[in-house]
Parts: sequence; C-alpha cells; structure tokens
Amino acid sequence: MNAPRKKELRALQARIHHLERPKERSVGILGLGIEALDEALPDGGLAKAAVHEVTGSSAGGFAAMLAGKFCKAGKPVLWCVGVASKAALYGPGLAAFGVSPDRLIVVHCRAVDEMLWAMEEGLREEVVGLVIGEPVKPVSMIASRRLQLAAETGGTMGLILCRDKTEGVLAPSAVTTRWQVDGIPSLGRSALYGKLRAATGWRLELRRCRGAGKEYNWDVEWDDAACTLALAADAGHRGLGTAEQRFLTSLAD
Repeated sequence: MNAPRKKELRALQARIHHLERPKERSVGILGLGIEALDEALPDGGLAKAAVHEVTGSSAGGFAAMLAGKFCKAGKPVLWCVGVASKAALYGPGLAAFGVSPDRLIVVHCRAVDEMLWAMEEGLREEVVGLVIGEPVKPVSMIASRRLQLAAETGGTMGLILCRDKTEGVLAPSAVTTRWQVDGIPSLGRSALYGKLRAATGWRLELRRCRGAGKEYNWDVEWDDAACTLALAADAGHRGLGTAEQRFLTSLAD
C-alpha cells in the first residue's frame, strides 16, 4: 500500500473512531442513587449521551423514575407512545416518581417508523433531557444505531421501553445498557408502614452494559414520599421517619 493510501486509511479510521465515541460536549452521567448500582456501570452511572433499553413488567416504573430525575433538573422529557398501546400513561403514578406535567411532552405515534423518527429528532435536541419510546416490536440494529448517533449528537439520553419480559438471548442492538425490571414484594415494610410511606419493590437486572464484563441484579425499593431508590435490605432496616414515630406514639397514648 502506497503512502497516500495509508494516509487516507488513517484519516478514515480516525473519523470512524470519532463517530463511535460520544462527543466531548455530550459527556454526562446520571447517577441512580445507589452506590452499588452506579459502581457497576463503567462511568459511575447511566451515560446521558446514549440510548438504553429496559424491559419487564415494571419497566414503566423504571422509565418514570428516570423521567422524574430529569424533570427535577429542569429538563423536558419526550415520551413517545403508540396510539394503539394498551399501557396508558397514568398521571398520579408519574407524579409519584417526580414527573412534572409542565416538563412532560407526550407524542402519540401511529407506527413504529413514525415513533423512531420522533425519537431521533428529540435526541438531537440539546434542550431535551430524556427521550422515551415504547415501540410495539424490537428495534433493529440499524435503527438502534441511528438512535445512538442522534443521542451523541444532542447529548440527550434515550430509553427504549418494552413492558414485556425478555427471555433468552438478547437480539443485537447498539444500546449502551440493557435492563430488565420486574416487580417484587416490597421488603422490610409492614402494612402499617406502607400506609405512611408507599414503596415499590423491583428486581433490577443489568443484562448488558458496554464496558462491563458481567451481569448484575439487585432488589431495590422506590420510596414515593422521599423520591429515592434504595437497596431492599437497606430500606428494610433504616430507622423510622419523624412522621412514623409520631404516628406510633399516638397509638401508644
């Protein structure tokens, strides 16, 4: 190979390398609030300029939790749903995760191609914090790669949401992380405490993460009142809050 060809090849390799990595202005991490979870991720949290995937019976709750984090940071959230979707967004449920109506934009899409287009356009917008899409069928490798490139361009986080549980080998995808989230009984809380502080139990499975060599799983609880996530064991053994103490004192009087 002559010198000019080698130079062209090096230039092409450098361009490909540049396209494959997030742009410097897009670098940012969203912590999940649990040290064990964040430490399992290569950058100490979920990459913002990237697309992630979540499946499972409680995938919607996980998506709402992320949406709430962006709403609290003052960033708009774009949520794309199919017009024929059986899972409607529930306002009070979203509010329990800190999702603000004035920060939420819901797009009703008639087809998967229309949804992918809306997601791609939203991901390119720097002002948007999170773009969520609920396609009715798996997203192809090519489509997921387009979404990933759009996320890197805008520095925006994307989330592909599938409420069905995925078993067996995962289909090829360009997403950065792949999660499975299913509901479990809320641990460490009696019915009495449940009335005072509502909690939701999840089993989080990190099934794939670019840059991580193994899978992880955790049992966690989402505290509606505090809008915080904690390991189930920690949630079950923490002390009573002030309101709980007052309530128990009143029962004793």
